[in-house]
Amino acid sequence: MRSQTRGAAVAVLVLAAAAGGGQAGPAWANHPVDAGELGAPTAPVGGAAVEAPATGGRFSDPFQEPTIAGRLEGSTCITDSQNVTICKPAAGSVTLLENGKVLYWNALEGTERIQATILAEYGEVALNDQSRTLDLFSSDSPKWGFPQVNDGGANPDGYEPEPLIPGLPQNEEKNNDGALFCSDLSFLPDGRVLATGGTAYYSEPGVPGTNLGVSELEGLRNARIYDPETDRWEQTGSMNRGRWYPTVVGLENGDQLVASGVQKLIKPIYPTHPQDSLRNVTQTETYDVETGTWTDNGAAANYSMPLYPRLHLLPNGNVLFNTNGQSFNPFGQSYDEFGWNFAATYNPKTKSWRRLGVPGLEASGIDPSRIGPDTLAGAVRDVTKLGIPGGGEAATIPGFRGSTFSVMLPLRPDDDGRYRTADILTAGGVLNPPTPGSYLPTSDSRITRFTTSGSSETMATRPTGDLNQPRWYTQGTLLPTGEVLATSGGTRDGVVAPGTEHPVQQAELFDPATETWKPLASGKRPRTYHNTALLLQDGRVLIGGHAPLTTLYLRHITLPGGFAPNRRDPTFEIYEPPYLFRGERPAITGVAGEPRYGATMDVTVSGNAEDIASVVLVRNGTVTHVVDADQRNVELKVVRRSGSTVTVQLPAEQAVAPPGPYLLFVNRSTDKGLVPSVAKQVRVG
Repeated sequence: MRSQTRGAAVAVLVLAAAAGGGQAGPAWANHPVDAGELGAPTAPVGGAAVEAPATGGRFSDPFQEPTIAGRLEGSTCITDSQNVTICKPAAGSVTLLENGKVLYWNALEGTERIQATILAEYGEVALNDQSRTLDLFSSDSPKWGFPQVNDGGANPDGYEPEPLIPGLPQNEEKNNDGALFCSDLSFLPDGRVLATGGTAYYSEPGVPGTNLGVSELEGLRNARIYDPETDRWEQTGSMNRGRWYPTVVGLENGDQLVASGVQKLIKPIYPTHPQDSLRNVTQTETYDVETGTWTDNGAAANYSMPLYPRLHLLPNGNVLFNTNGQSFNPFGQSYDEFGWNFAATYNPKTKSWRRLGVPGLEASGIDPSRIGPDTLAGAVRDVTKLGIPGGGEAATIPGFRGSTFSVMLPLRPDDDGRYRTADILTAGGVLNPPTPGSYLPTSDSRITRFTTSGSSETMATRPTGDLNQPRWYTQGTLLPTGEVLATSGGTRDGVVAPGTEHPVQQAELFDPATETWKPLASGKRPRTYHNTALLLQDGRVLIGGHAPLTTLYLRHITLPGGFAPNRRDPTFEIYEPPYLFRGERPAITGVAGEPRYGATMDVTVSGNAEDIASVVLVRNGTVTHVVDADQRNVELKVVRRSGSTVTVQLPAEQAVAPPGPYLLFVNRSTDKGLVPSVAKQVRVG
């Protein structure tokens, strides 16, 4: 295992990208799209259209990879000479690499091969998920690359599934050896990408001699690393337990914590380890970046959480579970899921958890240890927030939320330069538990503040203005200005009843100053399940994804009446936020000093330093399943302003900005709001 610093000094990597204020979308964003293949764009769901870019921003035309299997092709899929359906991958998981390229991979590869029902066929016809790199900045047209070991090579030595019942016949997986699908991704401190877990598909039981059986999957123990320098996937140490839908979060020293996931989708009773029966994986493990190995954290570190739990590293180094995640997948239920209503923090030093209570019930005077289902039901005072636009804003619905984003708002220093509070924004999603949840999403939005004192925290929740419409599976992207962009999603839970959701194409923007949401422009493509959004270094946002489950768990059929197209969508769009139309953008013309903890840096800008309202570090994004556990925006303390130079101090605490790649932005103050620069790529730690 190479050293996490690769033997090099911490360096500032200057991006070649540049973008002027208010520029139109890229000229190359017009690769041919077969509308009949993807389904014609639907009428946007939501409020009145917002046309002015200065108010609503602007979406580019969709663009896509131009070839399939080396053949120029505008369609999404083709059938090759062996009668195998091959499709362009949809961006179900995306990350922004230090070299400016985007790494992404597919979701639910091979569902186009389903003839009758995914429940009986997918164990036999599922394929490994393809990965791609996308270069948006080195030329006038986008360039796609194919990483070596393109499917991630999850199981080069094969995989032996654990039997549901000893002796029950299983069909061996014929078409893949372990998919990237439903792994989680994170950055290692040296800029490489870690993909943890994934999917082994098979049938259990299977019908011998056929492609039929009960489709089953098992979470992988494997972890693999993508290295941007070699453009190659390689294996690293395997976990002690298989995990499908886990969450990985970076710790203050750069090591990685993994939590939750399932070993098998249809949770069995395990005779050899009964404590793991009928529930998600409760054990946590830590990845050592120096040795490339995983270590079980012990019994006190066990904790029951939903799948893809929403985790955040707090400024004191503890890891927060923010009572959000995926509970229905299907068969996602666990017998202990009521405990998911409680926020909790994990202390990596003591390797133990501490419950904080139920967000939204802190001021109720109710003893959190005695809360039951009746108490929670009685606390839901504003039922108009469920599935109906324009609900009231007097209260927030407490407890767990499914299929929603959880975004840590900018971390800001106090007068002493210390970071002691973290505000977590949650909006939309469905109400659970119990599984399968409400089916109708909510417009409810809330902020929970976690104030740290040493190794402990206190919690306080307040409602914000509601979303303009209820949203399921919407992506929340933290922008350099501290605003939060909400994109894509649906009007119904598209996992409970796939294909029955209408797409929500209108974006929304959260203003942290007023704590309200405002409607923006609408995207050109409907994107519901497995949609993604990624902040780019020029301040624009790459929008992609849409890889739905088959309609009602049968095959791909788009229902009439404006329902979401039940087809994979490999296209991308570029969204330009309103801040790109607020006037001239500042530019970073130089950076002196290294981004080390507690050190100062001189950031030279175009124009007067007095116009710079803030200098921020934004972590490079790693997005999957509306989850980016490491997403953060750290406002740096300004030591002085002189001429065109702003001197800033980096946080002394590593937990505020854990080691890894960041985008360094400066924000200029205008009477219309903040305007960000193009970023400089830096590596902290």
